Amino acid sequence: MNFLRCLIWATAALLPAFSTAALLDQPLPPEQFSACVQGLAEQVGSAGKPLTREDFARITAAGKYDDRVRQSMLVQAGEPTYWWDELAATTDDERVQDGLKVLAREGDALRKIEARFGVPKEIIVAIYGIETNYGPAGGKIPVLDAALSLACLRPCSAGTGAAAASATCRSRERAFAAVRLLRDQKVRADNFLGSWAAAFGRTQFVPDTLEMLGVDFDGDGVVDVVGSERDAWASTANHLKTRGGWIAAAPVWVEVSIPADQQAAFAGKGQSIRQQDRAKKASEWAAQGWRALGPKGEGEPLQVAGDPEVYPFLPVGLPGPAFLVTRNFNTILRYNSSERYGMEVSLLAHKLAGGRDFVTPWPTDDPGLTRAQVKELQQWLVQKGYTKVIPDGVQGRNTREAIEAAFVAKGMPPQKRAGQRTMKLLMQP
Repeated sequence: MNFLRCLIWATAALLPAFSTAALLDQPLPPEQFSACVQGLAEQVGSAGKPLTREDFARITAAGKYDDRVRQSMLVQAGEPTYWWDELAATTDDERVQDGLKVLAREGDALRKIEARFGVPKEIIVAIYGIETNYGPAGGKIPVLDAALSLACLRPCSAGTGAAAASATCRSRERAFAAVRLLRDQKVRADNFLGSWAAAFGRTQFVPDTLEMLGVDFDGDGVVDVVGSERDAWASTANHLKTRGGWIAAAPVWVEVSIPADQQAAFAGKGQSIRQQDRAKKASEWAAQGWRALGPKGEGEPLQVAGDPEVYPFLPVGLPGPAFLVTRNFNTILRYNSSERYGMEVSLLAHKLAGGRDFVTPWPTDDPGLTRAQVKELQQWLVQKGYTKVIPDGVQGRNTREAIEAAFVAKGMPPQKRAGQRTMKLLMQP
């Protein structure tokens, strides 16, 4: 990588011949990060809200490059994750019970938020649970460092107009917004901590989104998504209402059976099928023979309150669970663009409201583990000498590598995951 060209790019905020991917090959050298921050200071005139160069320079003087941002952007290739693993862990009984406690403890406030914004309280609490496990898992990376590092690793595209307004420019605005929050003392520097993507607080807002959609629901005059659950919940509800247009009376999805003569079009190869272009009223799908699935898998008439437009979504194709989803699913994706995230939130909310897991089983003979089961496996791995493993209930990189090594040590085919069946095989004497 040509260092001089990097300096020119950082100062001018232009993307040179090398790609963004090349920027992720290695940590940014201190000189390059410093030059990038100086370049951002020259661009404060393009900020979405007023910000002076002097304020930017003063506040970012404390900023540091954090390589955890780059490492998080580099998703390991060849290590597939499965729907049945992620949903088994994120919507397990422990998380459901913890969510029910939140609903019982703060029911009055949550009902008021639901009445004001039209978003079900179970959806709000589910986002709280998925994002930070109801509070304690908000992240440990200084948000200012994350925002600056992200802006330097994901620079704005060269050009003007639509090209310059591409998604990559959001990282620059995120950095500007983080500075404004500190400048205006809307956050405290000592607890301004979050994720690699600069998301922070109990329901993980990025700074620029919080500026636009944050709500002071507890009435203390401050939008505090770190210290105030109610502010975080109301801000989340406002996001879903304002950015996605939440349909108050509609579900997120209805699990369905597809008529036999139409199933060939949904035969999957482990990849999701989401047909937004086929959206039409639920009654029209019913007229074509689509049926809702009852709690025991029995077919029932497909009837959705208000008869909203819905479209097919099959996370892994057939055989596997099939759904007709409403605009509310898209609205959750406006909060986090991952389809799995959308199903995690909506399934957890469904369980918090008294529902059960999906009726149709996943197409696997090795279903996913709950967090308690993952911890049990991790503790076993530690006992076997895999000291890098931390029993935290998450199959992260160190845990996956230890699983693979343990399989090899037992003379079994290597794999970097364990499910209900393979965990028993691995741990048997």
